[in-house]
Amino acid sequence: MRQRYLLQSIKLRIKEFNEIDSTNDYLKRNYLKEVSFTIVKANFQTKGKGQFDRKWESKIGENLTFSLLLKKVTLDKMEKIKNWITRSLLETIKQFDIIARFKEPNDIYVENKKLCGILIETLVEKNAFTYMIIGIGLNINQVDFIETKATSFRLLTNLQYQINSIFKKIIKELITQYDIV
Repeated sequence: MRQRYLLQSIKLRIKEFNEIDSTNDYLKRNYLKEVSFTIVKANFQTKGKGQFDRKWESKIGENLTFSLLLKKVTLDKMEKIKNWITRSLLETIKQFDIIARFKEPNDIYVENKKLCGILIETLVEKNAFTYMIIGIGLNINQVDFIETKATSFRLLTNLQYQINSIFKKIIKELITQYDIV
């Protein structure tokens, strides 16, 4: 596991794993000892999941999977946070000349194929979120999917991508787009 910190308008703590069960599950297990704005990134998730515990299909080292922990968030911030995340992802994707759209409740599509899934899990206590964990799975270099309604950067552009380069662009966009007070 590697850790690094990015300081700007918000402080992001990034923890990287080669393999993990699930980045969301890791943060749920460890939210008490992690700080808000911790990101857990994995090269591979053995139990990656989407909404309703659907399995997230991702081949080793071919896609970008990470989760962001936010702590002590008031309930009224949920929609702003969701908009911040989707806006940041869509702006990053657009940098690669890919025209994508957000599809409720939690996916990013290109035409009729899923490019990205977003999974938000929360723990609510006393009219606030004790934690909000936002999991993101972005298909980058994978070309073979069991789910036929999936696509990737590579399938859309016929190019191979450096996953960490795209991750850095997303982080930069998250920092730039951050407007939740």
